[in-house]
Amino acid sequence: MTGIALLLLSGLACAAASEGGHPVVGGLVRSREWVIRRAPEREEEFIGDVSYRKGPDFFQADWALFNHKTERWLARGRVRLEHLFASGDRLEVQGERAEYDQVSERGRLLPAPGARVSFVRRPAAGEPDYGSAGSVAWHDSQQVRFEDGVSVWGPRLELQGSRGSYDAASGELVVSGGRPVLRAFESGWTGAVQADVVAARRDPEELRAEGRTRGWIRFKDELEKLAR
Repeated sequence: MTGIALLLLSGLACAAASEGGHPVVGGLVRSREWVIRRAPEREEEFIGDVSYRKGPDFFQADWALFNHKTERWLARGRVRLEHLFASGDRLEVQGERAEYDQVSERGRLLPAPGARVSFVRRPAAGEPDYGSAGSVAWHDSQQVRFEDGVSVWGPRLELQGSRGSYDAASGELVVSGGRPVLRAFESGWTGAVQADVVAARRDPEELRAEGRTRGWIRFKDELEKLAR
């Protein structure tokens, strides 16, 4: 998710758009209206059916604004971010409002009032995994945070907690708050863990639970022995 928002919004900052669309930085930006303001600060406003595509990335919203002085992006209205990975997996994220600061490389995606940010991971093969959070924030292309409740469900993994964080460099997912619960249904083990803090890493496979821990884990080789 982090890389998606960073690539799309920073790419849009280099763009100029019109109703017909123009190729920019290897992509194509479209909107019904394009407004440029020179004073009091230089701004570019994109109005109606805003979309931007560059390679594996796609961005869509009803409205977007870029301030050249602050180098800050705002977008609102059915904001949708999409990224196609080299593996064939596709990640889709949807919310109502997005903010991105190109200087600090910080941004966040917020839902409509009373709703939640939603995301879907669609693997090249197999059923998708779904998730939701109260809000999503990121810092550069490595760190992403899920706030105000995070849930993930699907055929591979289920988790729930008050907040979570993901480090793209290490591949570690940490969930805390509200006695988080994690259940895994594939890979080298299956089981369920509840603790004050639950952390999972895919490569190398690792599960860590801290504080008032309870649960169970069965490793694949043990299950195979029981089945014999």
